[in-house]
Formats: sequence, structure tokens, C-alpha cells
Amino acid sequence: MNTTRWWPFSLSPRLEQAFTDLKTRLTTEDVSLNSAQNTLIVSRLAEVMAHHIPEIIERDGLPYLCHIMNGWGNVTYKGKEIINELLPFIHRNESDAPFILQCEPEGDFHPWQTFAYVIMAGVSPDKEIAGAGATVKELARNSRYINIKQDQGQELGHLLYALSFIDADSNTPPFIIENTAYNLRELMEKAVHAHKFGTFEVCRKVHLTEGLCTISANVPEFAHYKPIAEVFLNGQLDILFLLCIAVVEAKNALDEKITPPADSLLKEVRNELKIADFLENNAFYIGHLAELAALATKAGYKIKREHINALNLAVNTLNEIIPRYLPYLFFEDCFLHFGHYRRGVSLLDAVNDAANSNTTVAVDLTAYTTNLDALTPFRTNPADAVALSAIEKAVFKLSSPVNQERERFSTVLEHYSQQARRSLEPRGRFKHFRRIGPPSWPRSFHYEFLDYGDKIGLEIHIESDTVKEMTNAVAHVAESVQHLFPERAVEWDPKWYKNKGRLRVLFDDNLPEPQIADAMEQLITRTFDKFDPIASHLRISQ
Repeated sequence: MNTTRWWPFSLSPRLEQAFTDLKTRLTTEDVSLNSAQNTLIVSRLAEVMAHHIPEIIERDGLPYLCHIMNGWGNVTYKGKEIINELLPFIHRNESDAPFILQCEPEGDFHPWQTFAYVIMAGVSPDKEIAGAGATVKELARNSRYINIKQDQGQELGHLLYALSFIDADSNTPPFIIENTAYNLRELMEKAVHAHKFGTFEVCRKVHLTEGLCTISANVPEFAHYKPIAEVFLNGQLDILFLLCIAVVEAKNALDEKITPPADSLLKEVRNELKIADFLENNAFYIGHLAELAALATKAGYKIKREHINALNLAVNTLNEIIPRYLPYLFFEDCFLHFGHYRRGVSLLDAVNDAANSNTTVAVDLTAYTTNLDALTPFRTNPADAVALSAIEKAVFKLSSPVNQERERFSTVLEHYSQQARRSLEPRGRFKHFRRIGPPSWPRSFHYEFLDYGDKIGLEIHIESDTVKEMTNAVAHVAESVQHLFPERAVEWDPKWYKNKGRLRVLFDDNLPEPQIADAMEQLITRTFDKFDPIASHLRISQ
């Protein structure tokens, strides 16, 4: 590998020339950030979140909560800090130590994603989560089982970043990957190798750069990694020139009212960046690189003149485009894209100050945090997108909502909810399933309504190795459930979901919705007492 440059693209002669021309120009020509316009976009995205946050929280997933904090900080919502919504996702091991599952459906999506976004929001690692009896640091120190493959070093970015603030010491206890213990030095080598040779994915690679830059700055024993971290940083920020080409070409097409032809430079650069025509993908990519510049600045790295100019140009241009489309976004499905953007651009004034100064400039990571209770909510409405012109629709697409919940499924849920016992109401806001389980049960063991499109399943799911003790209990009730529904096939599938197991009963669409809701109540009544003594006292071993 070239130790002076990291670059993941192989550009055509035309795109290479456009890239070189722009980089050369921005090395000498200064571009100032339009701070007033930027502040308006940051504020409007906060107002949009103030309206849509209930639906996002109801999705009942830790990655959704993480990305609220990622884009809006440790927000105040209904008089409480959003960090306290983490409580249902905290498990206890056999020693009663609290932890969060890693790379599991009922925990983090990326390793230590929660802890990284908490720290990136400027929250102290010693912050105690209400009701948990534990701090962020304690949770992180107990969350050492990392459920990834040994060759997935590109997944370590969030972990390295958070660890550099939580346990800034190379002697920190090891992490377990595929039953093998890895100390921090070994993780660093794995991460560097993945950055050099691993697959290129914007989210994972940018976070990996953040982690390597920050931990090599914060942990003295890893200071010798700083030169290679800086190579990765500059390679990532070089991508800004391609993103500038993308948004400037798009802005020109909008201004000139021209539909971009198939062989246009705009189409080519989008294909190279793999962002397609979607507006939120531009915000996602530019936002990640703005975050990277801010976090690297905070860690003491100097952002090059051409990079700060490119960042300002990309943000200024996109900020002129966003107001055209923002009212029509299906925000619940793209809020994380604009969350990365909002946080990144909210820190840009500080990044500019640091890039243009020879003195140290503080980067306040709490600067983007908002009090949603104090805002006037702004509701986006995709149905109104008919107001966009044909040219606007040709230049940028807006993601359509994921498949809407079937009316029949909604009716079943409504009937069940009317009779559900307290703590056994359906939870979540997914279009095709709802989980059911009391707070005393581990979240990865639950009843579930699952809509198959032509059938509705009443199911019992075991979704993690951490609740494998429930396997025998569920298998043993299969015969009893068959007696409960003698005219239906009751299926116990021990191989489902990586050999975790599930029990299900399918109900055809010719059955009235109230009867399906009643059947779930019967299933719970018949089996709950068999499960509860085990599940409610289960201590999850890692």
C-alpha cells in the first residue's frame, strides 16, 4: 500500500480531470461557510425531528435511539433526556453486571455504536442512566462480547472511538470475537488492516477512520499509529471533491431546469460514489465526512486548506438544495441520513476556526444538542411531493416509505391491544411485525405478530444465543399449542434464525381479524406461565 495516500476509487479520465481541477482550485481559492444558512438548516432539521420523534421511538430499536442522539444530541423530549430511553436495552449477566448486546437484534447494530454516539454527543462516560443503576462507562466495560467475525475489522470504528474516552489505556480488558480474546493492540492491527484492505463502505470506513484517528491521539501507546491514521483521514476528505462535483452538478441542473442526461458527469460521479439519485444519500455522505473533520479536529489533527474549502462548498451547495425537498421527505426512514448531516454541519464553524488558526480551537460536541420540547414541530408530508416539478424529481429522488402496514394487520393489532394485559401490549412500529413481552423478560425472547402478506403468524421467537435457555421451554409447549389450535399446523423450527428457534401458527386471510387477535391471547394464556418463571429470572451470559 502507498503509505502516503489511501484512495478507494479508480476514476475515468473525465472524472479524474474534474476531480483534479477542483482540488487544484480549492487549494488556492477560499470558500467560506454560509453560517447563517447553515444555522437555518440545523434548526429546521431539529423542528422536523420534534414532530417525528414519537414514531421513531416507537420503532423500538436501539439503532433508532442511537441515531436520534447521533443527529440531535442527548435531546430533551417530554421533559426527559433521550439517553434514559436506553434502559429497556440493558441486560444483566450472571453476575448481575449490566451490559448491552453487541451486533444483535435487541442491542447495538455496530459494535459499541451506542457508546460511540453517547460520547460523540459530549455526554460524560460517567453519566448514569436513570433506572439502570449504571453509568455509560460501566455498561461499556461489561459489553466485551463482540458478535462479529474475526475478519470484520472494518466494524471496529465505533468501538475504538468510544474506548479512547472510556478506557484510554492499552491495558484495557480484552474483547471476545468468535470466542477468541483480543487485546487492544491486536484490535488496532485488525482495524488498520481492514482500513487498508477491507471492503469500502462509507459508514463503516468513515467511523473506522474516526476511531483510528482518535485512539492514536488519546492513547499514548498508540501515538505511532497517527501518521497512518492521518493518511486515512486525508484520503477520506479527498472524497469531498467528488461530492462537491455531485452536488454542484445537481444544483446547476436545478438552476438551469435541465434533466441530467444518462451520460452526464452527474450520473457518472453518483455511480462512482454509489449514492444513486437519492438526496438523503448525499446528506449521509457529506455529513459523515463533516463529522470526521470535526472529530479529527477535536483530536488535534489539522484539516488541510483544500479540504475545509471543499467541505464548505459541499455544505453551502447542499444547504441551498435541501429546502426544496425537505417538506416532502418520508423522514422516519431517512432521519439517520440527515442526522449525520445535522451533527456534522453544526460543528463546521468550529472546524473552520481551527483550520484557519494557528492556535487550538475547542470543538464543543454538545453544540448540536437540542431541547425538542421547546421547538415548534415541523411535519414532513411525502404525499405533497406532487408539488415538485418534473425537473426537481429528475435531479433528486426521495425515498418512498417502506411498505405500509396492511389494513388487515393493523386491525388485528387494534383488536388485540383492546384486550391485552398490561405489559403485554404490542411494542414497536414496524410495518410487518410487533413484539410482545413483559419488561422482566430479555428482549430477545418474546411473542410476535408477523405479517406474511397473505397470512398472519402468531409466533414465539428466540432471537439470541443469550436466551438459549428458553429453547427447551418453547419446544415443550408445541404439543400443547397444537391441542389449542387443532385445525392448524403448529410448527416448531429449531433451526430458525441461526439455530435459535421459533414456534409459529399461521392464520389465513379468510379468518376474521378479531379471531386472530383472540388466538394470540389464547396462545399467551396457554404458555405464559410455562415461560415466565424461567425468562423473568434469566441472567444473560455473554
